[in-house]
Amino acid sequence: MPRAAAVRGPGRRCAGDRGTGGLRPDYGRSVILVPALAALAGLLIGLRSRVLVVRYAVPGGERPGPESGAESGAESGAESGPEPGAGSGPEPGWEPEPAHRSGPGGAARAVRPGPPPLAVEALTAAALGVLALRAVAGGPLPDRSAAAVVAWSAELLALCWLAAVCVLLAFVDAAVHRLPDRFTLAAYLGTAVPLTAAAAAGGRWDDLAGAGLGGLALAVFYLVLFLVNPAGMGLGDVKLAASLGTALGWFGWDVLVAGAFLGFLAGGLYGGALLLARRANRRSEIPFGPFMIIGTFAVLLAA
Repeated sequence: MPRAAAVRGPGRRCAGDRGTGGLRPDYGRSVILVPALAALAGLLIGLRSRVLVVRYAVPGGERPGPESGAESGAESGAESGPEPGAGSGPEPGWEPEPAHRSGPGGAARAVRPGPPPLAVEALTAAALGVLALRAVAGGPLPDRSAAAVVAWSAELLALCWLAAVCVLLAFVDAAVHRLPDRFTLAAYLGTAVPLTAAAAAGGRWDDLAGAGLGGLALAVFYLVLFLVNPAGMGLGDVKLAASLGTALGWFGWDVLVAGAFLGFLAGGLYGGALLLARRANRRSEIPFGPFMIIGTFAVLLAA
């Protein structure tokens, strides 16, 4: 979480503190206001994300559904077909979305009817709210300069953006075992750019270098796994690893290793539970993207 907030604990006084308890009154308000606004933003983002989940949760090789049919698809589970007499060809400018599967196998899968009601919205709101709460829980910023505020805000923005896109990716991956390229790219850019701004504002160039190397290292690690066993790993996982590794590497190599390990641990426990329940066998396909995301944010919230 934003490191500047963790320099001084919330119960320690410093010059300029007023009121009982040693906390600035504006900080007490921010503890409630910032997470509430983040959760509200997450709810609104989740409304849009749900439409995108339904649109892009299609088997590999099939084109995404049109925007106009996304909301109806959320209820019926099918894409809207062309109107009578409209013709069967694709709409001008509508190109298939390039994507890579995140799981093994090439068999076509049926499209699910969409996530449960409010699942995407609630999870996105909760993720952003918890990240914001964790950011302000360390106490008021010891440095109230504009540069420090920009650095803190940019870091929080990077993590919230990554969380919002990862919720979308997790639902798509769980449905059809694919991670669309446009969202893995958006996750990376939306994480790297704000972290670069945070480094420039706060002089944290070493942390930025760690973020860049962390993203590269985790992506290369997953690429090696893909080359060794293409049936067990997809290129979508490799691209997602670049974003997750960037966020983890910003906080240090120990955080990066812990996040990667927890992802494999969560995926292994889930696969083992399915085997014990006889709901899967050794060749069953399990989307790994959600577990990569779970491991990453579990460590980020504890960092």
